[in-house]
Amino acid sequence: MTTIRELEKVLILYNPISSAGNTAELASDFEDFLIKQRFSVSVYETAKKMKSYQRIVADIAASNLIVVIGGDGTVRKLLPLLSQTHTPVYVVPGGNESLIARSYGMTTQCTDLLQAMTAGKYLEQYYGLISGEGIQGKKPFFIMASMGFDSLTIKRIGKRKGPINDAAYAWCGLNALVSLHHPVISVIVDGNTVIDQQSGYLIVANSAAYARNLQLVPEANPSNQELVLGFLPKAKHQHEWIKLTRMLQHKPAGLPLQYFSGKQITLTLHHPSYPLQVDGDYFRNRDIEEGATIEFSIHPEPIRVLVPPDYCIQSTAIKSA
Repeated sequence: MTTIRELEKVLILYNPISSAGNTAELASDFEDFLIKQRFSVSVYETAKKMKSYQRIVADIAASNLIVVIGGDGTVRKLLPLLSQTHTPVYVVPGGNESLIARSYGMTTQCTDLLQAMTAGKYLEQYYGLISGEGIQGKKPFFIMASMGFDSLTIKRIGKRKGPINDAAYAWCGLNALVSLHHPVISVIVDGNTVIDQQSGYLIVANSAAYARNLQLVPEANPSNQELVLGFLPKAKHQHEWIKLTRMLQHKPAGLPLQYFSGKQITLTLHHPSYPLQVDGDYFRNRDIEEGATIEFSIHPEPIRVLVPPDYCIQSTAIKSA
């Protein structure tokens, strides 16, 4: 169990364009609060490119805790450095969704962060990797990657400039629904063909956080070293209306998705190119090309997530930081 004195150096990273653009103010509030609690605090803006974080890798490694203020895309870019340095991370929700933060019960309250630091408990959580044709290296993701209505929506959002609000999501979603078509794919899971040139909605999940009330992939868990593939064959417009209705009702979607679990998932896209959305971002700002094959796998080294003291543990043990 870690004491407050041992967590003495905190690095705050904030994304200035997340959500309504209030993350700079939040970063200042957390900095002032932690300094008053006699912590050493450094504050940085996040960068657009993952490789830009290499300039602060030494600062991350030298810190006892990383506090990220931003959305899921902000965390995604930091995943390789977090697993490399083993520095615990706490996420302050600063994006439109902030699924990672909310799935662990993290808030924008400085006192909640202090309680988590006092308890000093963390979870070792695994994350996914995407590689394949035309992809340089392996790209990380924490929550999921998907192809369908949501990826068409995110593609349109990705072309916008500046902070993105709920109205932007609604407008881009409407445009995506009008032009909705689904990818034709083949999928191999751990060497077994599970989908053979079928059209439908696809999601590769590492966490159940995405569309939590809808429970699209309820068995996905970052504590496990495997991914869960959800596939809705011959998905139609009516399925999106069902999801919207159930979302407003805070109920599970109840759609007839097929599920497959494994450590290695290989996807081949047939016919027209199609966008892929990863943790709420338009993947690499370009569509997956027709005929391309991409692979999803689990990174062997987990990250450490500092959790609130009252976090409900599911099928895993909390460790002392």
